[in-house]
Amino acid sequence: MKKKYLVDVIIPLPINKHYTYSFECKIDVGSHLKVPFGNNNETADAITISDSYRKETAFPIKSILSVQKKLLSKKQIQFFIWASKYYLVQLPKVINSLFPKHIFNIKKINKNKNKYRIDNLFKCSIIIENSINYISYIDNKLEKIKDKRSQILILCPNILKCYELDKGLKNKAYLYNSSISDKDSKIIWKKVLENEDLIVVGVKSALFLPFTNLSEIFVIDENDIAYKETDKILRFNARDSAVMLSKIHNCEINLLCNFPSIESIKNIKEKKYKLVNKKDSLGLKINKRINISNILEKKIKEKYSDLLSDDIRNKILDRFKKNKKTLIFTPLSSKIKTIKKSLLFLKNENQKVYELIKKKLTSKTKINNLIKSIEKFNIIIGNQSILFNSLFKDFDLIVLIEPEKIGKRSNYRSNEILFNLLYKSVNYLKYNQSSRLIILTNESQNKIFKMAIKLDYKAFIKSELIERKLFRYPPYSKIIKLELISSDYSKKSKMGKFLFERIKKEFKNLHVKDLGFDSNDYKYEIIIKITDIKQLSYIKEKIKKFLRKKIKNNHFSEVLINIDIDP
Repeated sequence: MKKKYLVDVIIPLPINKHYTYSFECKIDVGSHLKVPFGNNNETADAITISDSYRKETAFPIKSILSVQKKLLSKKQIQFFIWASKYYLVQLPKVINSLFPKHIFNIKKINKNKNKYRIDNLFKCSIIIENSINYISYIDNKLEKIKDKRSQILILCPNILKCYELDKGLKNKAYLYNSSISDKDSKIIWKKVLENEDLIVVGVKSALFLPFTNLSEIFVIDENDIAYKETDKILRFNARDSAVMLSKIHNCEINLLCNFPSIESIKNIKEKKYKLVNKKDSLGLKINKRINISNILEKKIKEKYSDLLSDDIRNKILDRFKKNKKTLIFTPLSSKIKTIKKSLLFLKNENQKVYELIKKKLTSKTKINNLIKSIEKFNIIIGNQSILFNSLFKDFDLIVLIEPEKIGKRSNYRSNEILFNLLYKSVNYLKYNQSSRLIILTNESQNKIFKMAIKLDYKAFIKSELIERKLFRYPPYSKIIKLELISSDYSKKSKMGKFLFERIKKEFKNLHVKDLGFDSNDYKYEIIIKITDIKQLSYIKEKIKKFLRKKIKNNHFSEVLINIDIDP
């Protein structure tokens, strides 16, 4: 009897393990299968995650019912495996959290057109530009490779930035984010897997498309906080993951920014990244167009309505009479309605105020309607997605309300997040002589504000690196945060304290800190700091095995544990 091939598969169910099945012939990695599953042998979908192999087994192996079609690329699986190892999340969880289930419904995938390049090599460049959206730089790069058959990925920090880039590229790209329909998502997935030539403009999730032969990657605003995933099971950093994806595809990656992130500066110093400074000296003076107001002083000297002083309200009203528009930023989405309430006095003036909240960005139709009707609004209130976007170029007064609250829960990254926001807001004034910036803050004497107003990112980065080196924070260490989540408060507290004591005992050479509950009592948090970077992979693997063992043996069934690398 002919010996069958074995293949490892993942079932798209919340199960933290892979399974092995047999078949008469070899099957491609990333293939969609139908397999018997469970005690009743119910027919289930499965995805192959390994090459076919032969091996002696001491137990019976179930046979695959049918091979459907190829849905994932081999390089995509390779990327999933890297993400699983680096971010300490089991591979089945990684794939199940990132793989859109409606992709199973794709009817037919044509044979991949093998167009592998041999000329491109991995190269990571930090591109410093004054531009709002970097369209000119991207256009020039695309022009150089237009005659080559290629797939291009342009990564954006938020959905509105995707639409801005798509408009700037004259709709030559395919959008991939949560606003597109399942139908559009399947079309893009199919085109990518079939290795068609295309440009994809997307958010974090676009990294996990089934690319087989990427030729270039662009990361817009590489220092943006939005690239760090904070909600899903896989807490990946999209910028860092994009660099690894470019290594897998052996292609160029361009990290675009107005100034580099702390991590990128360190990589430039270590000659891992190349620095390309295309920053032009723009002649527009900005100092007289910036106003910083201390909220406490304002509350003492004049009337305050919720989050806006009388002075600010009068300025907004005066601007309306001159047919000028205003953007109001708050780092807290919960404050958007409060700000709108404080603008009720404008009703008599027939001002149109728009709240830009997440539920208004849930479909392509809603976003396109917003873009078409932007000129009708006098005031738009929102968070970071409304800033530094040419879709809002006619809004020439920017009001930042308590910007310092943007990074309060981020610990060691707080300064960088605040500086990034302030720097970009000030830099934005260079594109329009009539634009103005008002900052309402409780920290007007903070040195970060002063460095941002001078656009002195070099001084900021220098001081920040000194501080981080002193306290051994990234990039001079790696931080792992464990989050325990449960509806049972006492169980969460008990298991959190138990886990902290066990980690401290097991890993005596590591810095372990019990943070306790977050501000909402939703999560119990433990921090592990690894300062021996050379031993990083070994230590992470040891922590992973330790956690798996402890969770299995100590009644963690009612507690979800999330692992966050460099939170």
